[in-house]
Amino acid sequence: MMTPANLKRDVLGVMMNAAPITVGIFLYPGMTMLDAYAPLQMLAFAQGIECFTFAKTALPLPCDAGVDLLPNYSFADCPSMDILLVAGGGNPYQAMQDETTLAFLRQVGSQAQYITSVCTGALILASAGLLNGYQTTCHWAYKEVFKRFEQVEVVDQRVVIDRNHISGGGITAGLDFTLTLVAKLQGAAAAQVLQLLLEYDPQPPFDCGNPRSAAPELVAGVQAEVHKLAAELFA
Repeated sequence: MMTPANLKRDVLGVMMNAAPITVGIFLYPGMTMLDAYAPLQMLAFAQGIECFTFAKTALPLPCDAGVDLLPNYSFADCPSMDILLVAGGGNPYQAMQDETTLAFLRQVGSQAQYITSVCTGALILASAGLLNGYQTTCHWAYKEVFKRFEQVEVVDQRVVIDRNHISGGGITAGLDFTLTLVAKLQGAAAAQVLQLLLEYDPQPPFDCGNPRSAAPELVAGVQAEVHKLAAELFA
């Protein structure tokens, strides 16, 4: 006889015996470390999820924080993944123009259950043609670059879910993105456990983390710096 207790036992047994969900995080030179490693750190505490990093080669690569990152795999030996995560960077232009990179991401993305991004990682996915017909979000200062991708709709939200594409806005939105992803995969309770375990309780000292709340002169100054950093993107 099937009882609630038996059902719970059977469901837990399936979850314990199920293969872990694999998340592959794409790394590239000059990227923003927090875009990739904030989700990686959070997911490291999530039950039933395994993460790895991959890049064009397995050699150490520089990030914009002045330290080298060491990918777990290269394109040549990268295992399959359930979830593709493409992180962003201040100037993702090279990754957006590299045909080998775009071809590999297209191949991986066609097989993944979810195609995800943080910050300007969405621009790399769009360059690979993986966001055609999708809504996405991105760092606010780079949204005008999406004008060249007519089939992609940019939404002004911190996290956007559109079918099998989940995206986070600029840099720190990767934390909210990760909790959203975990909730999608494992339910709200699992995400809440993770949030409490990591004591993710943001209380910023200033209310200027979004262009809607920041002073106009501050927004203009940051936008100008972004234009200088990634001039190729805004040409």
